[in-house]
Amino acid sequence: MRTKTSTEHRDFSDYEKLRAEQHEELSRAASSLMCISNDLCRLRSCRRRRVCGGPMQPSPHQALAVRAQREIGLSGKACADLPVCIANQKPWVFDIYKKLMADLLQIKLDIPKMDLILACVEAASRRRLPKKHS
Repeated sequence: MRTKTSTEHRDFSDYEKLRAEQHEELSRAASSLMCISNDLCRLRSCRRRRVCGGPMQPSPHQALAVRAQREIGLSGKACADLPVCIANQKPWVFDIYKKLMADLLQIKLDIPKMDLILACVEAASRRRLPKKHS
C-alpha cells in the first residue's frame, strides 16, 4: 500500500479548497436567483443587495454529496454547506434548487468566463416561482 507524500496531501487540500469555492459560487448564484426573488431568504442584507451573502451552514440535503466525496477519500467539507436560506428548506423546495444548481453548473461549463452570480442577480429581478397555495 502506497502512502501519501506531503506534496500529494497538499495538492489534495488544494483540490478540496477549489471544489469548496466552486460549490459556494454555485450555491450563492442559485440562492440569488431563487431564494431572494421568491422570499425564501429572510436576511435583510441579501434582499436589499439582491445577492446571496448570508452564512453558509451544513445541510442535511447535502448528505449524499458529502458521502460521495468521503467515499473517494475527500473530507466531504467542500460540499457540506449551503446558504442559510436553503439549508433547511423542505425537500420539494430543495429539489427545485438542486435542479437550478445543475442548470447553472452546465452554463458555467459552457461559458467559463461568465460571472455566474452577477448573471443570476440580473435574472432574479425578472423571475419568480409560482406561489404555493395551501
